[in-house]
Amino acid sequence: MPEEIELIISNMNIESVYESGRRNFYKGTLNGNECVVALSRIGKVASSVTAAIMIERFGIDRLIVAGVAGAVNTKLKVGDIVVATEATQHDLDARPLFPQFEAPLLDKAIFPCHDSLVCFAVSCCEEFLQDDFQKYINEEYIQQFSLNSPAVYSGQICCGDQFIGSAQQLNKIQKELPDALCVEMEGGAVGQICYEFNIPYIVVRTISDSANDHAPIDFSKYIENVAKYYTLGVVSKILSKINE
Repeated sequence: MPEEIELIISNMNIESVYESGRRNFYKGTLNGNECVVALSRIGKVASSVTAAIMIERFGIDRLIVAGVAGAVNTKLKVGDIVVATEATQHDLDARPLFPQFEAPLLDKAIFPCHDSLVCFAVSCCEEFLQDDFQKYINEEYIQQFSLNSPAVYSGQICCGDQFIGSAQQLNKIQKELPDALCVEMEGGAVGQICYEFNIPYIVVRTISDSANDHAPIDFSKYIENVAKYYTLGVVSKILSKINE
């Protein structure tokens, strides 16, 4: 979503803006690190195009997917952070030609995130929640969204070209992918792109809703008042420490 990168862009030292595929890619530095920031856009195709342009045009050596997700595992609550250890696509089903969830011609359904980047991101997210959370999130919204003692989890995430906003959709994912912690719309597809280009990647998601019948109401409120500040705080923390 546009709101999710606006604060990152405003805090960057932007050297140039490159336009391709109706997308803007902002090249510059953030916390002393060279980076390229772009709006992934929504869904698997759109985010895959964005990732491929980043890799091919700018030669990035690591990729971070950041944003929000709906909880699949019932232990997660609004405000928690999930760092993916691996990603898959819950709506990819080319049976009988290929097994369910397997990306055709790749012989692969699960796309692992980079181990050391995962450990590093978990540490940064924990540090953000412990030291910086209240600097970024207004107390009014901490109370409004009951952001009490948010925690960091790591594990499998899943993605698909659907906004999961009903119990029926959620139950299907929980049954078919019992290890999934949360669901979103880009991470698994970007993971496939990074696998094909051999680029280390991580996915960091803030839980915005419980992917249930109330998800559409929760989501719109959370994005504007909370999510974009999480994204700025977490990405800034990662970039400030990644070369230490």
